[in-house]
Amino acid sequence: MRRKSAKAKIKQKYGCGIGKDYKPFIRTSEFNSLGTCSNIKDWKTGRTVHLLSKGEELLWYLLRWDDENLDIQEQFPLDLNETINIALDNGITHPRFKRELSVMTTDFLVTKQNEKMAYSLKTNQAEVFKNTRTLEKLYIEKIYWVKHNVRYKLVFKEDLSQIFVTNIRRVVIYYNIDDVFDDVTFFMHLIANKKVRVDLKSEIVNFKELYINNYNYIKYERISL
Repeated sequence: MRRKSAKAKIKQKYGCGIGKDYKPFIRTSEFNSLGTCSNIKDWKTGRTVHLLSKGEELLWYLLRWDDENLDIQEQFPLDLNETINIALDNGITHPRFKRELSVMTTDFLVTKQNEKMAYSLKTNQAEVFKNTRTLEKLYIEKIYWVKHNVRYKLVFKEDLSQIFVTNIRRVVIYYNIDDVFDDVTFFMHLIANKKVRVDLKSEIVNFKELYINNYNYIKYERISL
């Protein structure tokens, strides 16, 4: 799919909206190879989320699992005039794409109850600190959010728990009661809705075995519902 120009995206309200109505500024369909891209259905809003790397996928699941995060806007655009001025003030060459000044994006803008927080995801520290150009772009992004009084955090894929994400991914399939089809998936539904507390961080969970060990409690919950 041919990439739309920044002007076309802005005109079509890419990067606007909240919750299920949000339209990310960059979409996975813009890339010829979807090797590391993924489209995930947000189990809370039903919106299709556009993630551009496996690292973004890991971080998104962790952010979405946290109920303090009310909304997550991926590939969120930064105001071009503001990033141009930040670059000029700091003697940095502003990013371009095919000679045209690029609209920079933040991987995730997260809305909490009383604040917003911006996240940038990189594979590892070596990728960042050995690359001057990467540091320059991250600096523009950080200063942008500081000016907007938004907390900014740089996250590394190497620090994210794949075990935790694997368990989250498995239970949220049954977040909606309509997707439950037996006692084990009902148990997973309860976990996804935080009705049952289970350690999802330490190891890959055998949910069938865990259900059997908690059979009496689950039976009571099902009768109550």
